[in-house]
Amino acid sequence: MSPKTKNKLTLVAIISPFLLFALAGRFLIDPWELPRQNKGQLLIPHIDVTALEASDGEGHPFGADDTKGMWSILYVAGSECDTRCKNGLYYQVRQVRLALGEDIDRVRRVVLHTAPAGTSLSEFLRDNVDGMISIHAAPEAVQQALAPVYSPDPSHPVGDIFLVSPDGQIFMRYPTHENMEATLEEAENIRVDLKRTLKGSLIG
Repeated sequence: MSPKTKNKLTLVAIISPFLLFALAGRFLIDPWELPRQNKGQLLIPHIDVTALEASDGEGHPFGADDTKGMWSILYVAGSECDTRCKNGLYYQVRQVRLALGEDIDRVRRVVLHTAPAGTSLSEFLRDNVDGMISIHAAPEAVQQALAPVYSPDPSHPVGDIFLVSPDGQIFMRYPTHENMEATLEEAENIRVDLKRTLKGSLIG
């Protein structure tokens, strides 16, 4: 066997295991079943924020132009604010943003009202999480826009938290909880996902 042939065989022997592994991964492994780094529910495809048909306090449509320049943590509110709501707004929105450190100014907090705010919600927003941007939308529009998130189950987005990119794409979802341990664990999930997103992004 000539040295040239021997070198070729050696090269094939070295490369073959990697080729076999790649082929097995391509044809035998479903990439959607592999563990993901995301802590929250990744929305594929993303949902354009304009689909919510929301408006600001003056009745102007809320869309991609309003999310430019910053990432958003968006809470979907009902009329009142129970324990789950308070935990979400305080620990999973307010405290998560504060925990971002130097990235805090890259993230805004938004509350999406699907009904007129009752006393408990109005007071909690004022006394505990002041400074959130308030937008409004009909519950039917919000449910329809976010229906793919919950499919095949009915859409019940009130009480959930979403991440929105600076180009107006809703791309992650997190539930809220009455239990404090679950709340703090979910808050950490949001913080980790946001930190990773902000670190890898050149926008916002």
